[in-house]
Amino acid sequence: MSDGSNELRRGGAPHPARTRLATGAFCAASAHFALLAASGHLRWEHYVLDGVLAAFALGGRRTAALLRAGLPLWLALFLYLDLQQLAFASLRGEIHTGDLFLLDAALFPAPGEEPMPWAAWFATRANPIADLFAGIAYMGFVAPFFGTLLVYLFVEPDRAEAMGWCFFAANVIAVSAYTLYPAAPPWYVLAHGLGPADPAALPHSAGAGRFDEMFGVGVFAGIYSMNPNVFGAMPSLHAAYPLIAVWHLWHRGIFLRVFSIGFAALVAFSAVYLSHHYVLDVIAGMATAPAACAAGGAIAARLTRARRKQTPGRRTSPAV
Repeated sequence: MSDGSNELRRGGAPHPARTRLATGAFCAASAHFALLAASGHLRWEHYVLDGVLAAFALGGRRTAALLRAGLPLWLALFLYLDLQQLAFASLRGEIHTGDLFLLDAALFPAPGEEPMPWAAWFATRANPIADLFAGIAYMGFVAPFFGTLLVYLFVEPDRAEAMGWCFFAANVIAVSAYTLYPAAPPWYVLAHGLGPADPAALPHSAGAGRFDEMFGVGVFAGIYSMNPNVFGAMPSLHAAYPLIAVWHLWHRGIFLRVFSIGFAALVAFSAVYLSHHYVLDVIAGMATAPAACAAGGAIAARLTRARRKQTPGRRTSPAV
């Protein structure tokens, strides 16, 4: 087993790299919490994220594997939830609305006399059965990723760490794209037209709202009320995350391979069916996944090599 493989189960002398990681993570969580509290941007999720990271950092060898996998997840959410809204919004380029709508219609036209994106075509052809399955898939789009990561924490911690860095890399790619190429989702164009974007537009659950209405709940309304960026449609992280799970389950047998691919396909369909993304957004999200996996695997492998140098005699298994 690799360095940290039994961190959840056995004791041992303090590891220098582990101590540095824990100290840095605790300081990061504390500083993040203090800065947001001082600026008045503290929300309930910050209590959870910063509290969990601090707890992992203080847990010593018992939570070392959790910390190694959790730190990149925390960094990704810090980037997506906070930096994107508080730091990068002012750097955003021109918001794409009608041009992307028309481009998707030209490249992937739905049936009809006039070219129309599939997202707009589905918006007028809702089906209760499709609403049900699309809503479930869209609500649980990260379930295969986090479920796989949780299992690997106990059976293959190096791979769990690699998955964490893949998640981080996907968010770096996505937030960079959202800043350089801000894109309105289909529901925005259907509601506001092809003209210039309104930067103050509020987020909306779009077709996912039909799932809420079906069950008399406000699940998607609550989720999208916290969306930090209405104009972050390209690439679709809904399409990317399930494919990262596919990447890390591919070697686990045909059943998990087929199941993870099928779920990823259902989420990709749901993204378009619920008018949250164009086909182009989904394709960009699918391209983000392997790039993020390559980058995340490289980061994790480098960290593993660094730990090996500090712990002679230990063998490590690659996390790719």
